[in-house]
Amino acid sequence: MSDSAERLPLLDPSSTPKEVHAALTRLPDINLFRAMAGATTLYPSFSEYMAKLFQDMELDAQTERLAVLLVGKLSDCHYVWRQNIVTAKSINISDEQIAAIERGELAASCFSPRQQAALTFTKDCVINIEVDDSVYDASTRELSSRMIAELLYVVGTYMMICRFARSGRVPLDKEPGPSPYVS
Repeated sequence: MSDSAERLPLLDPSSTPKEVHAALTRLPDINLFRAMAGATTLYPSFSEYMAKLFQDMELDAQTERLAVLLVGKLSDCHYVWRQNIVTAKSINISDEQIAAIERGELAASCFSPRQQAALTFTKDCVINIEVDDSVYDASTRELSSRMIAELLYVVGTYMMICRFARSGRVPLDKEPGPSPYVS
């Protein structure tokens, strides 16, 4: 992220309309969500959607969060990378797995075949937008069509979040916020 000053204001939850204030309480109180809440017409619905990403899906939480880390890495988005390491560790993703993603070693033995398939799919999706037929076909050996659909939601959402953080020059929080998985 650029060292330049932030471009989007960070809303103070106490001075927002009630529906935005309520939306800001659904997720951790971090600068990214406070900046995103500036779109007061969209943020309440978006926060509901984001909260759903932290609920049970057919795609398991570890595979989903590894994909999020990869999107952050490929998007060169330090904000998303740093925040999601906290979230990843809260669901027992290992330092070895985090380091492998950071190095781009998506076929490392620390990943299950399902995780490897999801990471390869994620990389192709981020880089090429449309996943290559061979990557898609290989993914179907480990991921159901529902899991692939859920993965596409996750990848697309975090591609948008990375662009929001970088283009809005959202400043890093002093410390990453807590994991939404921890209640």
